[in-house]
Amino acid sequence: MKTILVDKELEAMHLFEYEANRLPSVSIVGKFDSAQEALQYTQNNRVDLAVLNISVPGLDGIELGKSLREANPDMLFVYIAGQEDSVIDTLPLRAAAYVLKPYEKEDVRYALNTAGLLWGNKTKHIYARTFGGFDLFLDGRPVVFKSAKAKELLALLIDRRGGIVDSEQIIATLWEGRPKDEATQSLCSKLCKTLFLELESYGIEDLVFFSRSGRSVNLDVLECDLYDLLDGKEEARRLYCGEYMTDYDWAEYRNYSLSKFL
Repeated sequence: MKTILVDKELEAMHLFEYEANRLPSVSIVGKFDSAQEALQYTQNNRVDLAVLNISVPGLDGIELGKSLREANPDMLFVYIAGQEDSVIDTLPLRAAAYVLKPYEKEDVRYALNTAGLLWGNKTKHIYARTFGGFDLFLDGRPVVFKSAKAKELLALLIDRRGGIVDSEQIIATLWEGRPKDEATQSLCSKLCKTLFLELESYGIEDLVFFSRSGRSVNLDVLECDLYDLLDGKEEARRLYCGEYMTDYDWAEYRNYSLSKFL
């Protein structure tokens, strides 16, 4: 969850930041001590969770929550309050959790985990079909890639099932026969950026992890017929008819190993 912290005293939220850094599903993307700054940020950036102090300079946390909810109906909230009475005013916003001061790390952890569970239920369903031609589906609808090469890169990452694929492997597979020089390195970097932008346009950029060491698919958010077959699921065995990612020559190696399932 991309998370922002909003409090007039950001130092007081160090426990939230500490606990958030311990949770792989939470990523703090912004910290603000004014409501206006927080609202401006969310107008141009994706935010899944806002941790708000009810008392915020310029615009109280309740009004800020209403403005954020209008802009993004799916945004989740965790409210921090100094007393129970003030929590009542936030009820129409259906916050994921409430934390009363003074709070301990267990309170913070519970609030973030609760928000994480709710966020998980909202996560879009991503499915990769690899038997026959390769296609990606989001909530049952095909994802249309503008770049065929970016789609092929994603197919390669899915084929590696969460394994890290570095630039050298990408170049050797997608530009077979070309030397690993500055030109191909540049092509590879641009292609990775293109893939990120294509996924971002559908709101599923979390599907792929991008790092200096390489790229890998996020298995936590992806369902795939190949994975089901390798895990021994009978339905996947029935779906596999001897064809795997027929769009790409490099996929023949995998298809050969799958022949035992026929």
